[in-house]
Amino acid sequence: MSSVFRTIERVLPGSTYRDVAIVTITIIAVALSYGAISAVSGFPWWQTLLLAMFALGGAAEFTFVGVIAAGGAPILAVLAGLLVNSRNFAFGVAVGPFFPQDWRALIAAHWINDESIAIARTVGTDRARWHAFLLMGAAIALMWPSGAMVGQWLGNVIDADLLGLDAAFPIILFCLIRGDLKNRSTLMLTVAGVLVSVLLTPILPLGLGAVTSLSVFVFVAAGWSIRTVIRKRRGGTAADAEDSQEGSR
Repeated sequence: MSSVFRTIERVLPGSTYRDVAIVTITIIAVALSYGAISAVSGFPWWQTLLLAMFALGGAAEFTFVGVIAAGGAPILAVLAGLLVNSRNFAFGVAVGPFFPQDWRALIAAHWINDESIAIARTVGTDRARWHAFLLMGAAIALMWPSGAMVGQWLGNVIDADLLGLDAAFPIILFCLIRGDLKNRSTLMLTVAGVLVSVLLTPILPLGLGAVTSLSVFVFVAAGWSIRTVIRKRRGGTAADAEDSQEGSR
């Protein structure tokens, strides 16, 4: 394990450590809120801890706790959490180019989330992205459950609304991906996804609005597939025409 961290230290620039530290501080604050809300909702400490360790997804955990606190059935809470975390499918596609093609990918898949992907995107090479992902993922895996436990113990002392994390966290993530938005196609997709999410959030259950932004990629993929098929057909038609002309000669 020490050799892994020595390698990370050599590969990553100092700015990555700064970004990881900033995001980690915010994650701790969010985890405190999650633990406090979980305690107020009647969850014992061991349930809060297990959920934090094995779900390892703030949005899904808040959704799960919220559904239970509102009197919803546990199965509905689980389904809601899974639906919120379905965005990890897109994250899984994003990590494909720099993830190792061996057993390490299976273990590291548990660390795939908004923050680890955003941090990985701030560096250039695939090797650096892999190590940045590991650094952020390890920080989350350690500090999220720890913060949740502290929040659980503090109970009603913390008011999540007073922390202003609903605004701070998205702003930090935006700053991390702003470099990718210089690409025109990426910017257009992002704007479209934001518009879809903003329009549908008021009419959808808690946490599902952000997931709907992924629908943009479905339409783009469908359009790209149709365009590819049309090009192939046109290419085939042109080739057939040339063959017929040569045959007539």
